[in-house]
Amino acid sequence: MKRIKLTAIFFAGLMMIASVQCNKTLDESPVSTSDPKDFWKDQNDAKAWMAGVYNQLQTVLRLNWFDWGEVRSDNMTVAGTGNAQVKMLSNALTANDADLNGTTTWTELYVGISLCNFGIKYFPEMIAENRDAGINVYKDYLGQCYALRAMYYFYGLRVWGKMPLLTVPVEDLNQEVQFARSPIADVKKRILDDIDASLAIIGNDITTKAMKYRIQKGGVYALKTDVHMWFQEYDAALEASQNCITESKCTWVTDNMKWKDMFVNPENSTETIFNLWWNDVERGNQGVGICQKLGSGSNTHQYKLRPDLWQELKNHLEGGKTTDGRFYLCWDTVKYNSVAKYTTDVVQFGKFSLWKAAPGGEFIFEGNNTCNVKIPIYRFADIMLLRAEALAHKSRFTEALDIVNKVRERVGYKVKATEADVPAGMDKIKGIERIILKERQFELLGEGKRWFDLCRIDKMYDFTNTGYEYLREMMNPVLATREGATLFDNNANTPNAMGRILFPINSNAFNANRKLVGDQNPPYDE
Repeated sequence: MKRIKLTAIFFAGLMMIASVQCNKTLDESPVSTSDPKDFWKDQNDAKAWMAGVYNQLQTVLRLNWFDWGEVRSDNMTVAGTGNAQVKMLSNALTANDADLNGTTTWTELYVGISLCNFGIKYFPEMIAENRDAGINVYKDYLGQCYALRAMYYFYGLRVWGKMPLLTVPVEDLNQEVQFARSPIADVKKRILDDIDASLAIIGNDITTKAMKYRIQKGGVYALKTDVHMWFQEYDAALEASQNCITESKCTWVTDNMKWKDMFVNPENSTETIFNLWWNDVERGNQGVGICQKLGSGSNTHQYKLRPDLWQELKNHLEGGKTTDGRFYLCWDTVKYNSVAKYTTDVVQFGKFSLWKAAPGGEFIFEGNNTCNVKIPIYRFADIMLLRAEALAHKSRFTEALDIVNKVRERVGYKVKATEADVPAGMDKIKGIERIILKERQFELLGEGKRWFDLCRIDKMYDFTNTGYEYLREMMNPVLATREGATLFDNNANTPNAMGRILFPINSNAFNANRKLVGDQNPPYDE
């Protein structure tokens, strides 16, 4: 395994050097006498490369899965005492901040892209020559590289907006390594082109449990659904989500404990599509960040879910007339049985953890360095609720609400969502959409989805006071309660405040890539 990691990361190191250091400091001598094109000989080499690809995916998403997609949303409030979480929750990001540099730096993202670029260059040669009689293996690997590169750029697009597009591997230090940011339309085209290239060649092994941790055709269609919904392309999203249903062959779980399996035993779940596997031993006692963020057995974790969400889910119990398994499957409801206690205590979130004894009680929380959570990237309810949104925007309200009600039913919440739930005077499409978004909030708590949900509704990349209505509707009341926080409204005191929807480009990137200079996301400085 060490050989697998070092071989893959070595070549990616060229990309890392080009991305991080100033050109004037680059060593002109060769990094190594090894030549990347001499590596791709047989199936063992191909397997080793893909192990490195997924190792890097773990590195990229270890903390960013949560920091990029969850922290700044209306789901979170502070639990620990660190500076970073206070700044994140107060919408106080800056381009060069020692507390936040790990979150605002895209170096590891581009190392991941670089590894995919190598596969996209060299796997076709292995396919053409059928080296080691592995043509079908190489095709599947090539499809995975295209899909993961698309996913990396999709993260970048949502977090930073415009992104430099690198599509060939950096194999020596004489190559061009400085690129300007490409327009949103070009990044979107790159993502969709990569998805289409992946779908033409990737495998679809849905019977091997280990493949729950490798992206396959169902996962690519899940990604495609997500991309089309980001750009509010509802017909395309409906087509992609139907293909995801067909290719993943997912079926709804049938009870609460099977819902819990998605997070503690995903390889056996009928609703999981693509998960990120994690083993702290292989990673050198470097645990996945979800324990550090939401429930650590070794340190005070940084965040907790906002108390009003705990209370809203508790309200689903309705005096014993109905229930919602997501309540006790995620929190210790014996120890924390009142919103007052929840508000004052640093409560851990147990969605990804097993119980010490009986369900509904105390969870086993691993330490930061030994956290082995298997985090979901895409799962069935996520895609089906996106599909419900698309259906609502096509005025297919009954079908949309049927999905919401199925999500509720399988966890024991028997209250049916109906069109009558739309507030009086509200447009029906918007009203049904809001019902679906609330259900997504409950269902996907802590899964790195909520911030992106807030951002993809209404006008995209419109940083005036007329865009991002849903985000402002949800976030501004929360931010108004936090001392020194910046609301999402442009005014004389906070010009360009709406631009804070995007992350700043880290200052190191401007030092390394002079073609970025003058193209920072406002209101941040370079």
